[in-house]
Amino acid sequence: MQLFDFINTMFKPSEFTKIPMHERGKHFFMCNRFMSIKHPVQASYFNNLKINPGQVVTYWQESLSKMYNRTPGWMYVKTAKAKEAKKKESQPVSDEAIRLYCEHYKISRRDIEEALLLVGKPFEDDLRGFEKLISQ
Repeated sequence: MQLFDFINTMFKPSEFTKIPMHERGKHFFMCNRFMSIKHPVQASYFNNLKINPGQVVTYWQESLSKMYNRTPGWMYVKTAKAKEAKKKESQPVSDEAIRLYCEHYKISRRDIEEALLLVGKPFEDDLRGFEKLISQ
């Protein structure tokens, strides 16, 4: 069972009881990390105690299913895929043009990304003008 399927199943008690203890133990680390968002002290204790990881996941399931009817929004964190897609959308020119721009002005790629965020449209126009110059 995949991690997010398992997390969703944690909030369905009838389905969760069918999951074997060793399967619960497989997801102990990530469940504990998710739970440390809202319950850092308890998660820290579970990391330091030498107890059955499957039982820890069962504890999290029992305590959280009393508070929430479905998976809470704070359990889902942004992934790298979403961040990469956002970078591609905000990029006004080709990768090659940005690489040459960085070499010419002796700046890093990160500087380009920050300038796009802070300056916005004027900097995009500058990048497009540079791209036109190198394409001629």
